[in-house]
Amino acid sequence: MDHPARQYYNPHITAAEERVLLRRNYLLNQTGQAALGLVGPHLHGIAVEPRPNAIVLHFAIIERTAEVEEDLDDIIFELSVFLGGGPEQHSEIAAEIHVGRTDATWPGRRHALLYVAKPEAG
Repeated sequence: MDHPARQYYNPHITAAEERVLLRRNYLLNQTGQAALGLVGPHLHGIAVEPRPNAIVLHFAIIERTAEVEEDLDDIIFELSVFLGGGPEQHSEIAAEIHVGRTDATWPGRRHALLYVAKPEAG
């Protein structure tokens, strides 16, 4: 049986492209679950970069503090728990931390965006 999401795909998508999309969406969903309650005012962006046998989480933060580091570590830990027992259970999870805005200078912009804070007024 076809995957239920196939109705939303480009009809010319290949099986390999479909697998890439399904994996990306799965990782976005699991990362979103892992980040619940941990996104505060210090975190301006989260992007997910699926790599072969690895997942890179790109974070954009205001400044590096012990509290921020702990929140990012908690997101990574929670993601590893959510992925346990599933197809990504052996994938390495890495973090790339960018201190600054989520503009074009943030490497996460090139990957699947999970969260981008609204720009501050003024």
